[in-house]
Amino acid sequence: MNTNDTITAPATGIGGAVTIIRISGKEALSCAAKVWRGRTPLEQAEPRKMYLGKVGGDPTLAVYMKAPASYTGDDVVELQCHGGAVAANAVLRALLSAGCRMAEPGEFTFRAFVNGKLDLAQAEAVADLINSGSESAMHLAERQLAGSLSTQLDAVYDGINHLRSECEARLDFPDEELDFDTDLIQQCIRLKEMIAKLLASREAGARLRDGIDIVLAGRPNAGKSCLLNRLAGFDRAIVSDIPGTTRDTVEHECVLCGIPVRLTDTAGLRNSDDPIETLGIERSRRSIAAAQMTFWLLDASSENINEETQELKAGCPGNTIAIWNKCDLLSEESPLPELDVPSCRISALNGNGIEELTSIFKDIITNNGESSIMPETAVNARMADALQRGSQALDRASEKLADEDFELAACDLHDAASAIGETTGKTASCDLLDEVFHRFCLGK
Repeated sequence: MNTNDTITAPATGIGGAVTIIRISGKEALSCAAKVWRGRTPLEQAEPRKMYLGKVGGDPTLAVYMKAPASYTGDDVVELQCHGGAVAANAVLRALLSAGCRMAEPGEFTFRAFVNGKLDLAQAEAVADLINSGSESAMHLAERQLAGSLSTQLDAVYDGINHLRSECEARLDFPDEELDFDTDLIQQCIRLKEMIAKLLASREAGARLRDGIDIVLAGRPNAGKSCLLNRLAGFDRAIVSDIPGTTRDTVEHECVLCGIPVRLTDTAGLRNSDDPIETLGIERSRRSIAAAQMTFWLLDASSENINEETQELKAGCPGNTIAIWNKCDLLSEESPLPELDVPSCRISALNGNGIEELTSIFKDIITNNGESSIMPETAVNARMADALQRGSQALDRASEKLADEDFELAACDLHDAASAIGETTGKTASCDLLDEVFHRFCLGK
């Protein structure tokens, strides 16, 4: 990306009540002044003070943020006009004619990175904040934007560089009686432990950022659609006493225990001669096989309980919760078969037992990942790859240090530092930066 040009783009979606057009670059103030007219000329505007004027005939607010105290670190002007597409596009056309060019996706945040306002981990937290699908994901992104993850990554990077300097000092001053560290291997071990702790946060972070796929499975009329509606909070799927009502998958996104989830209601599992229902059942089985978790519903009021549990006992996928539904039709003392998976009793109709179901869901998520369902920090897939390469380089360096081969150890430590530096952008290549920032939305 060219950081010399003055760029512009909508910072909000066009079509709402107000559209904010952002301008950044050395000529941001002069370009904005060519299109905006107000009682106070924009060149004389006090930074961070809102002024009312016009672009063409449309009333437009303007605010100037002087470098380096701006989001990008460059001069920034934001124009707030009416949100209709006609008004917003008119402002954009005027700015392009005045010497701006359209910003590329993520270019404003890229300039913030180049100007030292954010490191790469914080820049990715900006994208996570925009895309967060739950309060937990939003709070995680906010903490990482504030630098909580960067601090840990920098500590590993600095520790590796300290080890490397120790090795190189031994090479530069072999005959000097200097006060060298004697616990280099132990320092390697401590750094690997720090990396391992960061890597362990990846799974929990992925859950918060990307959500979990949950399939509602079971026999016809077990109450899958009713449970979907209960968890969704409204009637998302058709509910009927007639078995086989659901013939195709029905999906809905919601939040359970602070985790975004994608619920998929599926056709009831049974033998059927109906070709349409058979296709739906086949699709159900594919959805169950691909799911990260399965809520397997069982009709507790069925006259043939063994038939209800037959397919579940034959081989259920991992992370399955057996849910005995329609327990409002039974007494609390009514016995139900023991199963080899976590189970609970609910009534999807009146909501009884839903808290127990979500508690079991939370326990499974917690036990499969971090000790907390909402980690303080969490690396993403890109960072995890860099951390793994750094850890492997530290392994190689430890072997060289054990043999007191400091020259080769320094080479491995250089590789380790280079890998860890990619996480915050200290050693990131141009291709890596392009890959990261082009995932951003336009105007951010």
